[in-house]
Amino acid sequence: MISIAVAGGTGLAGSAVVRECLRRGLETRVLSRHSPGAETPAYVEGASYVQVDILSGHGLEDALVGADVVIDTLNGQSRAARAVLTLGAGNLLRAAAAAGVRRATLLSIVNVDRSAFSYYRAKAEQETAYAGSALESVTVRSTQFHDLVAGMFASGRRLGIVPVFRGTSFQSISTADVARLLVDAATGPVQGTHSGFAVGGPKVQSMRELANEWRAATGSAGRVVEMPLPGAFGRFLREGLNLVPEAAAGRETFSEWLRRVRP
Repeated sequence: MISIAVAGGTGLAGSAVVRECLRRGLETRVLSRHSPGAETPAYVEGASYVQVDILSGHGLEDALVGADVVIDTLNGQSRAARAVLTLGAGNLLRAAAAAGVRRATLLSIVNVDRSAFSYYRAKAEQETAYAGSALESVTVRSTQFHDLVAGMFASGRRLGIVPVFRGTSFQSISTADVARLLVDAATGPVQGTHSGFAVGGPKVQSMRELANEWRAATGSAGRVVEMPLPGAFGRFLREGLNLVPEAAAGRETFSEWLRRVRP
């Protein structure tokens, strides 16, 4: 049986990966700074939880002994947590190599190296660490999650609006689809020492179209308001760099996801 270690396995994408690994009957351990309680959404029955410190490296090598593959879903969107992606990547990869792990699979973002957005710069540095590691590595670049798009719409609830950023479209994807594709990459045939590919949701939709679907699913009475999104992330979206229509690997549309999660 293949043994998978999921770094960041208590997060949104990470817990989806843990569920997918267990669904396939894989031995699954979660590497996290804090072990979740059994009553929390982050806990997945059947996985083993190991406390480690990615930033100091404490406990990492011991936690990885016996694992065949590590899947990295670590997130560090806040400025304070960003070192998890950069310093943490080096610590994780060195510990994995020392523990005899044969492959590392990284979850990243489509065209992350084409934006000056600080979070994307950190993710690009993380990708570089994987490309230069001693392990066989696969980087899976995803488009934005359905959860992110829904969260942007929900952010205007208190003001009675549904914000739509001018000139933007999304090809959002469910975390369940991303998890499936990540585990495929982690356990499938080798495509080279260091390889990667992009994955996107099943279709490209304007943000206004997505907003209307969200309003219908949630019963929101908020008024759709178009507004600019300044900065590097806004420019990234307006240029369509978040889209990969040629790599529409996701199966669940935004409207289908809304019906399933009932936000």
